[in-house]
Amino acid sequence: MKADLHTHTNYSDGIYSPKELLEKASSLGLSAIAITDHDTIEGAIEAKKYQKEFNIEVIIGCEFSCYENGKEYHILGYNLNPEKEILLTHLKNYRNARLFRAKQINKKLNQLGFNLEFDYILDIAGAAPVARPHIAQALVNKGYVENLKAAFLNLIGEGCPAYHPKALFTVKNCISLINKSGGIAVLAHPRNYVDNETLYNFIDQGLDGIEVYHPSHSEDLVKYYHYVAMQYWLVETAGSDFHGNREYDEINFGNYTVDYSIVENIKFISSNK
Repeated sequence: MKADLHTHTNYSDGIYSPKELLEKASSLGLSAIAITDHDTIEGAIEAKKYQKEFNIEVIIGCEFSCYENGKEYHILGYNLNPEKEILLTHLKNYRNARLFRAKQINKKLNQLGFNLEFDYILDIAGAAPVARPHIAQALVNKGYVENLKAAFLNLIGEGCPAYHPKALFTVKNCISLINKSGGIAVLAHPRNYVDNETLYNFIDQGLDGIEVYHPSHSEDLVKYYHYVAMQYWLVETAGSDFHGNREYDEINFGNYTVDYSIVENIKFISSNK
């Protein structure tokens, strides 16, 4: 019994609906998945309706965007209570903050000579909170850049002319929010942005786990994060970070998993938060 604990739907920047994602997971023989859309739990809530149909347990998750000291970090929240007011308020406010940021980026792009209607970007986002990948897709569709990577590297990535920072939300506050929402807080793909000092600082702030197994992690990094997790009694998670439109997504989905006992452990720990 295996579980993939990092997946995305079209409620954020994935391409599959929650039902389509469950169908795909079922075909791969997974017993459980966590739907961890960016700053929203709506996709996970919808997926819950199809658990019995596909015989897959859905863990309500969320990949929270944090921003502090000029750097962005991602924290995965697992087994969240979708009725917690503190959680719903944060997600609503952060959605509005994303909307404001997207408008600022679009304004800068138009000042640079790119003719993008903001309603067009919103149409691409659909039900998802609008984010930079949607703006990047708009630039690709209009023929301004060759691909999403080029959009980030040249226009909307950090340090680029149309970049605008995210709203301030510290990792410490994120961990507190997740715990108060009945969940556990896990550092997502630390290889991407976390040095050793920062990692241990986050552990001191109450981190519950580390995403040890991720497509971006080398074998040596996996061993290192496993060692750190064992040292501090942290939950070790794994996930493909599946979106459906990224290189190697099809290969990775179903191959970055944990034993179902980890899911049971997550539920046990969160029940005592």
